[in-house]
Amino acid sequence: MKYYDSDLQKLQQEVMEKERVEVKLKDLRAQKSELERKASELEKKKWEEQEDVDQLNGRSLKGLFYRVTGKLGEKLSEEEAEAYAAAVKYDTAKRELETLEGEISHCERRLADLRDCESRYENMLREKTEAVKASGTPEAARILEYEKNIAGMENQQRELAEAVSAGEQALSIAREVIKDLDSAKSWSTMDLVGGGFLADMAKYNKLDQVQDETLELQNALRGFRTELADVTEQVSGDLHLEIGDFLHFADFLFDGLIADWMVHDKIAESYDRAQKTYGQIQRVLSQLSQMQRTLKDKQDQERKKLEETVLRL
Repeated sequence: MKYYDSDLQKLQQEVMEKERVEVKLKDLRAQKSELERKASELEKKKWEEQEDVDQLNGRSLKGLFYRVTGKLGEKLSEEEAEAYAAAVKYDTAKRELETLEGEISHCERRLADLRDCESRYENMLREKTEAVKASGTPEAARILEYEKNIAGMENQQRELAEAVSAGEQALSIAREVIKDLDSAKSWSTMDLVGGGFLADMAKYNKLDQVQDETLELQNALRGFRTELADVTEQVSGDLHLEIGDFLHFADFLFDGLIADWMVHDKIAESYDRAQKTYGQIQRVLSQLSQMQRTLKDKQDQERKKLEETVLRL
């Protein structure tokens, strides 16, 4: 007889899912608050930079001064580059915010679906426990406990698998960023020694790709951070993760490649930072893999105890 049946296991999964979604929602709301503040600052910066461009193009004294000194074109190019950089960073923050808001809405809807799962689980477990006691079999309560533990660890394995999947996605995108930055670095080196128009165009094409990939990486790293927060909440263990550092990578990359992307050293520095982020993701995935193996060993031990108890009946 299986005491911890499929209905109980399904409710236990829902209880654990609710706990996971609550942790995720808390983290997403914290990220949203931080990103809203950042987007507000970037929007202000964008308008300030655009105002500088407008002043140079208009009848301002500032514009007149640069016309008289013959440096208007140079100054205008500089201000336009800064305005473009500010606009791109603001648009990126807005897109990230939209992604977060969609995830928050999804979590809120799921929590509404799971709102009374704890009470249903507790009631069914109480009924099952009473039935086991009434059966008069001494080993029945022990079997129920083993089955409950095994089901719980299966749910924990699912949590770990989701975190690994999120990490592997981030790792794959980071790999593409590194590849394209390496190519941009090569073209930039050629440009420095007189590579001409073709080297310049190839460099910028690669940097355009990196810009798009960086937004993907930012979103993937946020997703990984959320899954890791869930793992540390749900699975016993200490991961020693510096997940907050992941989220600084895209900001650094945008500053390096938009505000200053003609500078070869900045491209090389961004490449080194991408390599560091890639290595950090790999280390965390290694830790998660170890946690999966440890949890599997515990599952096997519980299954062996269950088997031995059943065979004694």
